[in-house]
Amino acid sequence: MADAPFSYSAYQSENSNARFTDWLAASGEPYWTAACTHPFTVAIGDDTMAEEAYARYLVQDYVFITDLASVLGYLIAMAPTMAAKSRLSAFLALLTSEENDYFLRSFEALGVPRETYQNAAQTETTQAFAGLMLASAQNTYAEGLACLLCAEWCYLSWGEREALKPRPTRFYLSEWIDLHAGPGFSGFVNWIREEMDQVGEALDAKSQDKVARTFNRMCELEVAFFDDAWKGPNQS
Repeated sequence: MADAPFSYSAYQSENSNARFTDWLAASGEPYWTAACTHPFTVAIGDDTMAEEAYARYLVQDYVFITDLASVLGYLIAMAPTMAAKSRLSAFLALLTSEENDYFLRSFEALGVPRETYQNAAQTETTQAFAGLMLASAQNTYAEGLACLLCAEWCYLSWGEREALKPRPTRFYLSEWIDLHAGPGFSGFVNWIREEMDQVGEALDAKSQDKVARTFNRMCELEVAFFDDAWKGPNQS
């Protein structure tokens, strides 16, 4: 990963009221905006999503969940306070219950056989995505938190935007929006931002740069993940 395009201190000098997480989003460009505004996310809210594209997406997201659960486990172990451990534990519980039920019902509606989603292999993009998150979470709390922030903040950004539209008629689209636009999810993402602000502010410049480079790479992989679903893996 290349160095961050500018330091946090330089960003602060030009944006006096900016948060550490504002700097991370700026450091994630152009991928940050591309991920949050990807045509795939717009098609969810417009109800123009092709079933085969959404099935590709859900299968890869489902095989990724096991790794995400592991990432949360590492973050829970390294979290510096009981309050942080509690927040992360609650999200892990949601991920393995309510969200898992959504996947199973959606696969049935989309006609995806059980053996397909249970035995699916991760694509190259999904492997890179999961690998970065796992390596970062095992390295430092700050780097792992930056990965989680990118993934969840991106989904909140497009989820809240698409929630302003009339809900899609297909439940698996409308419920996916609701899962990423409600007060519970927004509250969790806002907590991650506050936690990242606090943790990031305390880092030295070299560590801040590493966190920003990790966030940038996560943004790039978010775009690639949507691209794979939208167009099919390894297609232009």
